[in-house]
Amino acid sequence: MSYPVLEIVKELKQQLVSRKTVILQAPPGAGKSTILPLELLHEPWLQNKKIIMLEPRRLAARSVAMPRMADLWSEEVGQTVGYRVRFLKIR
Repeated sequence: MSYPVLEIVKELKQQLVSRKTVILQAPPGAGKSTILPLELLHEPWLQNKKIIMLEPRRLAARSVAMPRMADLWSEEVGQTVGYRVRFLKIR
């Protein structure tokens, strides 16, 4: 499957070296929530820190974390990718 955000990953990484904030706007299904965080996870400027994503709905948080993102790395939810929802901690 091809994700439109893959076309801008290199430029986004370059921007994030010198900026703390970058705003990315793309249509649903472009890979913003699933592909980009995994592409950025091992960048030197991140220095083994966490990437925290905010999703507006519980269903969105669950569907991004499991099974999609964890499956992309052939892992169980909670290894590299986890999620939390208000009043309930899931890994």
